[in-house]
Amino acid sequence: MSSWQEHVDALVRTGKVSRAAICGLDGATWAASSGFQVDLNEARVIAAAINNKDYAALLVSQGVYVNGDRYNLVKSDLGENLFAKRAGHAAGGCYARKTGQALIVAIFNEVISAATCVCEIEKLADYYISMQL
Repeated sequence: MSSWQEHVDALVRTGKVSRAAICGLDGATWAASSGFQVDLNEARVIAAAINNKDYAALLVSQGVYVNGDRYNLVKSDLGENLFAKRAGHAAGGCYARKTGQALIVAIFNEVISAATCVCEIEKLADYYISMQL
């Protein structure tokens, strides 16, 4: 298996993701794009929102923070993913996908469509799930 960092670097190289990180479900960062940090608390909040519908509902008003930036929660599919738009911006957002052991967090900017980013993250998530990761 490739290293976690190689997976992050490959995501960014596609041009379909601006920045990305792979974290454990405990919030610990395993790998991240250069200059991009999902801190322990940010990852734990994202994981909690994915795992708990009521907690996700609270974040609709509070927002989700990634790399210190605020994102407005748009949608969270229980047990699977979270989608948020960049607060105060017309475009750009965050998509996070949970697998058995990992949390993939990706940012897309104004020139990358949400659907493009989501599709790329889902491919990696499908691979992790097939590998029981």
